[in-house]
Amino acid sequence: MAEHTAYYLEPIEKGEYEFEEVENSHLFYNDEVINEYMDLITKRSPDTVYAFNTFFYLALSDKGYNHVCRWTKKIDIFSKKKLFIPIHIEDHWCLVYVCFPQKSIKYYDSMGGRNFKCLKLILKYLMLEHDDKKGEDFHPSGWLLMNVKNCPQQMNHWDCGVFVCMFAEYLSRSAPLNFSQQNMEKFRRQIALEIKKKKLKRSVLET
Repeated sequence: MAEHTAYYLEPIEKGEYEFEEVENSHLFYNDEVINEYMDLITKRSPDTVYAFNTFFYLALSDKGYNHVCRWTKKIDIFSKKKLFIPIHIEDHWCLVYVCFPQKSIKYYDSMGGRNFKCLKLILKYLMLEHDDKKGEDFHPSGWLLMNVKNCPQQMNHWDCGVFVCMFAEYLSRSAPLNFSQQNMEKFRRQIALEIKKKKLKRSVLET
């Protein structure tokens, strides 16, 4: 069955989402900021979206599946449509996006990097997780692993975390990635305000 998604701006009181001035344009986002924002993305669409925290990939790559298998003890990731996995490698943030309806695992890097090792590891994780939680084999045939070439690119060395947050926010509601470096200052203010209010500005209605 085809997936149809309608988007709307939730009714808000006048001035509720006015941007606040923040002096953080030259700061890297840390784990706390990324994790809080990923939590908001999950909470917006809890039936269809799940975002892992920033420590997941590091633990998986360093210590293997057995170290992280209990992290999803209460979460059936295979009941979701979309998974988001923030990746932190050498002081740079990237994002892995797993889309179950499309049978795809995609790597988004705002500096144009490629990481097939990461993509293969996530596919292997899905196979092991399915066997562990479902008691059945996960068949990888037909799955697409892709380093996305044409995603928005950063023009400095510190906005990668903002790009990762926006990649996940836009993809979680199937919106086109029609932003650029020029939007980053606005996005920083938006993210700070959304985390403060514990709610994303945009809502998504899935049918």
